[in-house]
Amino acid sequence: MTITPAPRRPGLAEHLRDKGAAMRAAAGRRPASEDWDEEIRAVCVADDATGVRKVRVGDWSLVGDGGPDIGGFGLGPSSPELLCAVISTCLTHTLLCIAALEDLPLDRVEVAVTARNNDARFFGVPTDAPAVPYDLAATVDLRGPLTPEAADALLAAADERCPMLRMVRSEHTVAVLSAAGGAALD
Repeated sequence: MTITPAPRRPGLAEHLRDKGAAMRAAAGRRPASEDWDEEIRAVCVADDATGVRKVRVGDWSLVGDGGPDIGGFGLGPSSPELLCAVISTCLTHTLLCIAALEDLPLDRVEVAVTARNNDARFFGVPTDAPAVPYDLAATVDLRGPLTPEAADALLAAADERCPMLRMVRSEHTVAVLSAAGGAALD
């Protein structure tokens, strides 16, 4: 009887080698900052009896909803939950990009983002809680043959460079424009 081992699936470390090569090649093809400037877009529509928020981002679709206390059906994550998801995916991707460019072997990256949220204001209930999600925390689990010093350096670099962490830590204006051509709000 011959026992054949199951074929090994390529893992994250192999992906990081390919990712690093792709990133270095792209940097060679697009050497100037303006080569990387792009407009991104997401569109959200609510138009039926569920009130569910249908989000379209490029070729992808997802839904946002709230629970019964806010008149929703729990058909998708709430906006504060989506914020946690955005931060967690961006921080994960930042860790992967840095690891790929620095040839750091990783077998697994898990980023859990938590926040506190208080919707009392929507119900006219007085509160001293912040009007935005607060007490955000990201817990990062890196797995792979990294020294503790390399893991700490990777985490520090990602903490400094993650675009969504930088965004929520700083103030930005968002122009709110009427599609009918009305006044802009800031």
